[in-house]
Amino acid sequence: MSRGILDSDLRQWEVFASAGPYGFVAPAHLVFRCLSDRDQPSRIIEIEGDKSDAEALVEQAPIAELDDLMQRARPLS
Repeated sequence: MSRGILDSDLRQWEVFASAGPYGFVAPAHLVFRCLSDRDQPSRIIEIEGDKSDAEALVEQAPIAELDDLMQRARPLS
């Protein structure tokens, strides 16, 4: 599942849950990918819990909370 959000520059981002390294349940991550400006690097932030917790966050969190998480996320290298 993914969800769309807009940043303060009106760029459209997709946020989705990702599991930890192969073979590990935790930690889970949220990944933010810019859909409207492909030159923007994707961003990632680790969250507590497993992938199901991350998926629930994507589905249920208020947009303001997802925006805050995106601002704190580091560029995906």
